[in-house]
Amino acid sequence: MSTETNYLFVYGTLLTRAHGELGADMRTRLGQESASLGEATIPGRLFSLGTFPVMLEPAAASDTVHGEVLRLDDPESVFVWLDPYEGITPGHKREGEYERARRSVRLASGEELVAWVYLYVADPVDAPPIPSGRWQA
Repeated sequence: MSTETNYLFVYGTLLTRAHGELGADMRTRLGQESASLGEATIPGRLFSLGTFPVMLEPAAASDTVHGEVLRLDDPESVFVWLDPYEGITPGHKREGEYERARRSVRLASGEELVAWVYLYVADPVDAPPIPSGRWQA
């Protein structure tokens, strides 16, 4: 696994196919600063917080989240505005926030690569799981 990557795995309001007002400005901006490589999967569990999903680390080998991989034009400049949107400070894990981490993802073609992903680091409490691993954006 490489330590650096210019790929980002998205699974909720940042999906290019997402609609609705929540995340619309960020989706537009992200679309201007990236290119979609299409559908992909990643080991993880998806929960619904109502208007958006959160992804946690997998609990079982079969736990899979479906989303999309974006190739970022300039990751450093994207994360300057995307990290605050996601409510994180890089390198700091705090309850109720996300952590940006590198994880292996699999493209629809079967190719594997390393991408950044925003993981939820708090307990989702009573948030219902999304067993399919697909957010209906």
